[in-house]
Amino acid sequence: MSERNRRETGTGFIGLLGSYWRRLPQNFRWNIEDTFQPEDLEERLLPNEEPQLEIRLAWYRDIIGSVVFHYFNYVLGVTLLLIVGIMLFALLTGGLSVYWAFSPPVLLLVLLVYAVMERIEYRQWRLLKTNARLIISIPQPGSVFLVDNIELKGLPQVVDTNWSPNPVWRVFQFFTGARDLYLSLAAYRFVEGTARVGDALIIPDVMPDQVYALKRLIFPVPIGGPQKVTFAGAQEVKFPEPQKVIPVDEPDEPDEPE
Repeated sequence: MSERNRRETGTGFIGLLGSYWRRLPQNFRWNIEDTFQPEDLEERLLPNEEPQLEIRLAWYRDIIGSVVFHYFNYVLGVTLLLIVGIMLFALLTGGLSVYWAFSPPVLLLVLLVYAVMERIEYRQWRLLKTNARLIISIPQPGSVFLVDNIELKGLPQVVDTNWSPNPVWRVFQFFTGARDLYLSLAAYRFVEGTARVGDALIIPDVMPDQVYALKRLIFPVPIGGPQKVTFAGAQEVKFPEPQKVIPVDEPDEPDEPE
C-alpha cells in the first residue's frame, strides 16, 4: 500500500473498514459521506484550488474513539480476559454468579456505541481554508448525526478565543492551552459588558497552534514587516494648550456720502 493510500484509509481496524468503504460506487459514497461528515475535499477540489489549513477539535474530544478504534485488538483482548477471569473465579470460588461473565461484552458494546457517537461528532467539526474559500462544518442543530456546511469567499473579521462554558472541558483547556474559537464576519460587535465577540460562530476546543496558524492567514503582515519602536521608559503624553481667542478692534466703517 502506498503512503497516500495509507494516509487516506488509515491502518489496522480503521484501515480495513476504510478500504471496504472506498470500494462502493463513488456517487453513492459521496452522498452518504456528505450527509454525516464534511466534504472530503481531496477528491473534489476546484480548478487550481489548494488546501492551506485544516482545523479540528482538540485531541481530548475523541479520547474514547481513539482508544477503541486504534487499539481495538487490545480492547477486545482485555474483554476476553475479563470474561475468562470472571468465569474461573465464579466456578472455583462460587462467590460470584457465572452470569457476571456477560458484563464485559455488554460494557464493550456500550463503549463501542459511545466511541462511534464521539467519533462522528468529532469529525463533524472542521474548518478548512483553501486559496479560494473558507469551509466551516458543524453538527446540524436539532438533528442526529447530520452535518451542516457553509462556504465563504472572504475571511472572518474577528478571531476571538474564550474558555469553554463546560467545566469538564475547561480542565483540559487549562492543561493543553486549547480554547473555544469565536469567528465573526461582522467586525467590532461585542457582548455587552465583556470582551467576547457577538454574533460569532463558535468552534469548541481548538488547539493554540491551530489558532495561531489561522491568524497568520487572516492577519497577514505587509511585506517588509512592521516598524519596531522602542521606548526607553514611560512616555508622557502632552496635549496642546487650548488656543486663546484674542479680540481685535475692527475699524469703523466710513460714512456713506449723502
